[in-house]
Amino acid sequence: MRRLHTEVRLTSRRLVPLGILSRYVARQLWRPFLLGFAVVTFLLTLELLLDYLDLFLGKGISLLIVGKLFLLGLGWMIALSVPCGVLVAVLMAYGQMSQDNEITAMRASGINLVATMLPTLFLASLVAILLALFNNFILPDTNHAFANIVGEIQRTRPSAEIQEGIFIDDFEGYDLFVGKLDDRSGEMSDVLIVDTSDSGAGPRTIRARHGLLSFVAERNEVVLSLRDGEIHEADPHAKDGRYRRLVFGEQTMHLAGATEALARAVRRSRGQREMSVGDMKREIETLEKDYRRSRADVDSSLARLGVASPEELPPIDEAEMRPRGARRILAGALALIAGRGKTDAPPEISAAKRRQIEELKIKLLQAKGIRKQIDSFRVEIQKKFSIPVACVVFVLIGAPLGMRARRGGLAAGFLSVVFFLFYWACLIGGEQLADRGLAPPWLAMWFANLLLGPLGIYLTLRIATTGPPQPAARRRRA
Repeated sequence: MRRLHTEVRLTSRRLVPLGILSRYVARQLWRPFLLGFAVVTFLLTLELLLDYLDLFLGKGISLLIVGKLFLLGLGWMIALSVPCGVLVAVLMAYGQMSQDNEITAMRASGINLVATMLPTLFLASLVAILLALFNNFILPDTNHAFANIVGEIQRTRPSAEIQEGIFIDDFEGYDLFVGKLDDRSGEMSDVLIVDTSDSGAGPRTIRARHGLLSFVAERNEVVLSLRDGEIHEADPHAKDGRYRRLVFGEQTMHLAGATEALARAVRRSRGQREMSVGDMKREIETLEKDYRRSRADVDSSLARLGVASPEELPPIDEAEMRPRGARRILAGALALIAGRGKTDAPPEISAAKRRQIEELKIKLLQAKGIRKQIDSFRVEIQKKFSIPVACVVFVLIGAPLGMRARRGGLAAGFLSVVFFLFYWACLIGGEQLADRGLAPPWLAMWFANLLLGPLGIYLTLRIATTGPPQPAARRRRA
C-alpha cells in the first residue's frame, strides 16, 4: 500500500489537508498526460511525416525549411492533443489509484471522493485557459507562417506540386502529363500537353522529350521550357481531317493561369484559421453589411416582380415545375388518377420578366454565399473555445470512470480512444452541418460538450453521494 493509504488511515474521521491530497494527485497526472499528448501528436503527424520526408529526400527542399514546416504544422495538432492528453491522464491516474485500493481507503476514511477531483479540475481549467489563449493568439500566426512557407515552396519550385503519371489541370487552358520527373532538379521527361482552351483553333497536342517548369521572378510568371518535341494541330478548315505536324528543338510556353496558383511569395490575406477572434469579428461585421445590402437588392427585386418571397416566383422552365421528394411521388399519383401523363407546360413569361427572375436568382445565390461565409467564421470562433472546455468535460467524465474501472492501463486507453473518436466525430460532423446551414455554429461546435458535460456531472454526483463501505455485520442487520 502506498504512502497515501497510510496518511488517509492516520487522518480517519477528519479531513485530509487539501495540500497533501492535491500534490499527490498532481504527481499522478503529469506522466500519463505527457504520454497521451505525445501518442496523439505522433498519430496526427504520422501521415504528414511521410510528406515532409518526401519534400526533403525526393523534392530536394532544404532540411531547414522542412523543419520549419514540421514545427509550424504542430500548432493545430496541439489544439487537439491537449484535451486528449487530459483525458488519458485522468483515466490512467484515477484508474491506478482505484487499482491500488487508494480510492477504497479514502472512502473508508470518510473522504468525499469529489475532493480528489478538485485539484484535477483546477489544473484542467488552467490548461483550458492557456489552450484558449494559444488558439486565439499563437495558432493563427503559426498557420499563417505555415501557409507562407508552402507558398514560397510553390513559387520557387513549381515542380514540387507536380506528380508524374497523372494529368495536372492547374494550368488554365492546358492539361499537363509528365511521364517521369526528377524532383530535385525539376527536369521532366515524356511531357504531354493537351490544349483545352476555347481559342477557336483546332485541337492541339504538344509532345516533348524533356521539359522544365520554372518561375521567373522578374516577370512574375511560370514558364514551361520544352525540348525535342513536336506539335500536332488539326486544321479546322480542312474537310478531310488533315492536321499539321510541327517539329521543334526548343519551345517556351508562358502559363498565365499558373501564376496565381503557384507564384505567391507571401500571402497578404489571411484565411479563417489564420485569424484571431477579433479579426474574425471585424470580418463578420463587414460581411454582415454586405449581406444586408444583398438582401435589400433581393427584396427590391421581389417587389418589382410583385411577389413576397422567392417561393412565389413562377417557374421559367419545365424542370422547376417538377416537385421533389414526397411531393413528387404524391404529384405523380394524382396525375395518374387524373389521367394526365405529364406536368402542365410552364406559363408564357416575357423575356424581360425572365431576365429579372434570373437576376434575382443570382442575387439569392450571392446572399446565400455571404451567409455561408459568416457562418464559417462563427464556427471558427466557437471552435477556439469549445475545444479547450473539453479539458474540463473530460475530467468530469474520466475521473468517475477511472475510479470504477480499477485499471490504469488497457481500460484507460480503450475509454480514451472511444471518447476522443466520439468527440472528433461530433466536431467534424458539426462543422459540416454548420457550413451547410443545417445547424447554428454555436450548437455545432458545442454539441459534444453539451452532451458529455451533463453526463460527467451526473457521474460526479454519483461518486459524491457514495459513502464509506459498511462492515459486513452492519450490512447483514440492514
